Amino acid sequence: MNISGYQFQSCFAPYIEMFLQEKRAAGFIYESEEWKLKHFDVFCIEESVKEPHLSRDLVKKWGTLRDGEALVTCSARTSVIRQFALFLVSLGLEAYIPSNFYKAEKTVVHILSDAEIKAFFEAVDSYAPAVSIIGFYRLATEYKVLFRLIYCCGLRISEARKLHWMDMDLRQGTIRILHSKGHKDRLIYMPEDLTELLRTYEKVLYDKYHCLSDWVFPARETERCLSNCTIDKKFREFWALTPYAKYCDKAPTVHCLRHTFVVKRMNLWMEEGIPLKEMLPFLSRYLGHQSPDETFYYYHQVAEAFRIIRAKDRTGKLVIPEVNTYE
Repeated sequence: MNISGYQFQSCFAPYIEMFLQEKRAAGFIYESEEWKLKHFDVFCIEESVKEPHLSRDLVKKWGTLRDGEALVTCSARTSVIRQFALFLVSLGLEAYIPSNFYKAEKTVVHILSDAEIKAFFEAVDSYAPAVSIIGFYRLATEYKVLFRLIYCCGLRISEARKLHWMDMDLRQGTIRILHSKGHKDRLIYMPEDLTELLRTYEKVLYDKYHCLSDWVFPARETERCLSNCTIDKKFREFWALTPYAKYCDKAPTVHCLRHTFVVKRMNLWMEEGIPLKEMLPFLSRYLGHQSPDETFYYYHQVAEAFRIIRAKDRTGKLVIPEVNTYE
């Protein structure tokens, strides 16, 4: 069934619509979640569910890992139903609340080198749409700014794509991040050159493309922001144009730009002799992490870290002295 333009039809339809209204009234955009709930609505019709009773069997069947599905995708589907179940319970309805989620294994992320970053943005900047439509040229301009914003400020994809112009203070060079992961609101300070780029970008959108959208990065239909799928797709396309793509055994993702920001910032502090212990709480807050430990996880598995740590280590040789050769 084609989900695009789909209207809820199952016995849960009125409750799903009420649930979405409540989430959006609280300030959440809830786009990808709505997409998952539409699939759940179709699932309930296919399962011939007649009463709005969210049973354990129904939830378990919905949350079963599918062929070729990633663990994180299955967990995301289950997480949305958990929130919906909590909503139904708040209305006095009976609903099973799932608590067990598939957990994906942590993998070593690809931290882009300076040369890879340079090659990537060269590919972004040289991009020209294959179809000569003004809306596509506007999107090409957006990609140049969007990927730089994610990289230079270490933003999550959702945080960057869902920005409104009211969240930007281009005089002060700050961004308000609202309703982010973990419900952590925060203020982001941009470097001056990035702030200037945003000022120019805003002017180009208004003057050249006559785009009056409230979104900083509007989609082709300007009442919507760019989708995750579009951003992921363009990132892969640009990365494939770099000379490093063919030699990379694990291709980077958009989120790797955020990881790279963290690693490079921590490397700079270490090279300058600035104690990480003092700076990590500030970086953790800047990134919207729960704790400095979550921030340091980005760093500890990166091979480049050990080169710098060895160079700065003053006590390692005293603790573990060299072994003399036996004669």
